[in-house]
Amino acid sequence: MTDLRTPDGEPAELPVLTVAHLSDTHLTSAGTLYNNVVDADLALDRAAAVLEQAAADGRPIDVVVVSGDLTDTGDPDAYRRLRSRLEGIAPQIIWATGNHDVRAEFHRSLLGRTEDGPVLQVVRLPQLRIVVLDSTIVGAGHGRLEPGHLAELTAELAEPHPGGSVVVLHHAPLPPPSPLLTYFALERESRRALAAALAGTDVRLVLAGHHHLAGSGMLGTVPVAVAGSTAIRTDPLARPGHERTTRSGSFNLVRFYDDGHTVSVIPVDGAEQVFDLDPAAAAAVIDAHPVNQVG
Repeated sequence: MTDLRTPDGEPAELPVLTVAHLSDTHLTSAGTLYNNVVDADLALDRAAAVLEQAAADGRPIDVVVVSGDLTDTGDPDAYRRLRSRLEGIAPQIIWATGNHDVRAEFHRSLLGRTEDGPVLQVVRLPQLRIVVLDSTIVGAGHGRLEPGHLAELTAELAEPHPGGSVVVLHHAPLPPPSPLLTYFALERESRRALAAALAGTDVRLVLAGHHHLAGSGMLGTVPVAVAGSTAIRTDPLARPGHERTTRSGSFNLVRFYDDGHTVSVIPVDGAEQVFDLDPAAAAAVIDAHPVNQVG
């Protein structure tokens, strides 16, 4: 759509790249409920259906990023189901591993690789470079970025990309929103080391998950956008010392422009629609609010 009207008469700002950022899908073994309560496959299907409808309505997605805890226990069939459900939604799907994933199976099932250690993934698109880190520790729930892995990142970022870069990892490099997540957080030293590695580079944004809650913050001078889980939502306003979650899913829609980006949280809870204005109705609203020309 290029005939959008603006109050200042300048051309409408249109994204050069649209990314659907999903996280913490927690697919389980077939027939098993996540946390014995939530059908994680059904929750993923709701998110995927929203994206498919968007494409059908003329809002296609260029890239899907899924930032870890793709499965709950590393079940190979869960990886297969995840790939099968998301394939076709976007030309490019990018996977990051989380603490609930099994690194060896993640590598085998989604990357077609056999390395035992962290793998630095680099996807170079004309509009953007996307670099994926592995913040997991085998057998642990909290996160760490190994010095050698960060050295790989530093070497990759040494040469700027024409469209700038985005870094993806599972453990959000921000203060955690709940008591349990405080224990399962990215180690503070890794957070500081990542901030130092990104300082002065072309990195425009960090995408992360793990918190089961959409949020944003800053890592040094670099913005961080955290996607919520497609399955559940952490309640940061639970009583002190308590961990409370809700059966509520979401993902983030990240739009990149030539000179910036926006991040929108897209709930997938089936909320009731209030209105749907067609172009003529939207034009009538605009016509009822003329711009006040001054001077």
